[in-house]
Amino acid sequence: MSRSSISSEVGRFCELGHSVGAVPQCPIEKNERWTMSVTKLVENKSAIETAAEYAPLVTIYAEASCIRNGSIDASAGCGVVMLDHNRLEVKLVSKYLGQITNQQAEILACTYALEQLRRYCRIEIVSDSRYVIDTMMGRNHMRANRSFWSRLVKACYGHHVSWRWVKGHSGVQFQEVADRLARAAARICCDVSADDIEQLGGLLYHGSDRLDIREFEMKLEMILAQYESSHRSFAPAANFDGIGTLPSAFSA
Repeated sequence: MSRSSISSEVGRFCELGHSVGAVPQCPIEKNERWTMSVTKLVENKSAIETAAEYAPLVTIYAEASCIRNGSIDASAGCGVVMLDHNRLEVKLVSKYLGQITNQQAEILACTYALEQLRRYCRIEIVSDSRYVIDTMMGRNHMRANRSFWSRLVKACYGHHVSWRWVKGHSGVQFQEVADRLARAAARICCDVSADDIEQLGGLLYHGSDRLDIREFEMKLEMILAQYESSHRSFAPAANFDGIGTLPSAFSA
């Protein structure tokens, strides 16, 4: 795909309303309890007329990490926290991306998250990468990494997407979780397995009103130590088929 065709796709994407402010922000209420999508689901109280009309409200926190960025032995990974606000569902991703640059990994973090969605959603993507946010908002041209941008633009079609930049390591807790997951995949050079991801998801909350990131970090470090000592192979990806009253954003 040529540079002009990709740029025109982004322009069309923005014209259709896929821009900052197009979707209302989704603050995490103090007393909301999030659950892993493979465990108990919480029923939404709002009325949904039909499943066909239902559009989940999703926030995606996307992060990337690249060890030895720019070198021949670079190791990149992405971490994603996906929140389905209607079902109070959480999906975590820690994916190894191989020997690519940090900028390419930042693009793929958002792309891979969007590709996990199985139905039309209203989405806010949160990232600390100005490179990604400014480009998808039409402020930058796609002069480099054109194939990566093309894949991201295509992943946005079929959804209503807004983009929000946050400063890295500024206390946005789900963003910090995504950062740890990205670093983990880059460090062990493979995806964190579905079973380990489920364990980590269960540790995100202590009680009902506080994200317990310290316990999460300690458990993640234990998991990574096991990977490094045993060199175990990649485990199959998680199956997040939903059950419950509302259709899940993460399954067809």
